[in-house]
Amino acid sequence: MPGRPRWKWVLATAALVALAGAVGWVLAGDLSGGSPTPELLAVPAAAPRATVRPAATPTSTPAPSPSPVAAPPVRLLIPAIGVDAPVSVKGVRAGAVMDVPNGPEDVAWYNFTARPGMGGNAVLSGHLDYRNYGAAVFWRLKELGEGDVIELRLADGSALHYRVSLKLSYDARIAPVSEIVGPTSKEVVTLITCGGNFDSGSRSYSDRLVVRAERI
Repeated sequence: MPGRPRWKWVLATAALVALAGAVGWVLAGDLSGGSPTPELLAVPAAAPRATVRPAATPTSTPAPSPSPVAAPPVRLLIPAIGVDAPVSVKGVRAGAVMDVPNGPEDVAWYNFTARPGMGGNAVLSGHLDYRNYGAAVFWRLKELGEGDVIELRLADGSALHYRVSLKLSYDARIAPVSEIVGPTSKEVVTLITCGGNFDSGSRSYSDRLVVRAERI
């Protein structure tokens, strides 16, 4: 960020890494979740100074990057699997675990990860199913394929679009959390839900399904 002292950036990075180590992976029954490593906002590179030369051939201007957006997300749409759901802003709760979505049709965006539209990895989670309800908002997440489009609508009325680039399933006990919710060089959204087998004793699923999509 132009004009921002480097020591402040270093301190901010250290604070975010410390938070990542303190937050636990939620295994609350049918709830998806992860141990978040918050993403720093992307720092735009300074534009190179132009050198003026007599009779020089003008160079083309690079296409501008999408403008940063500060408003929080309020709705998630995934046409390929029929998702049109409200998004609530969540953080961490007692015990340093990720807070839960409000219900079976609600998606949570975690405000200690990247803010959508500002660069980096914005992490969202949703239920796979729900007690006394059945299939929940991310029930069909496993059906997504490369190229499917995800839309996030923001509180200011703008919309961001992403294209699915990755879908992986992990054993919940050994999932590489830092890779799932950690910093990314590209602007992405990461969607997390449960998968695998359900253990009625612990009321938790054995796996975590992760879908990542890059902004377009």
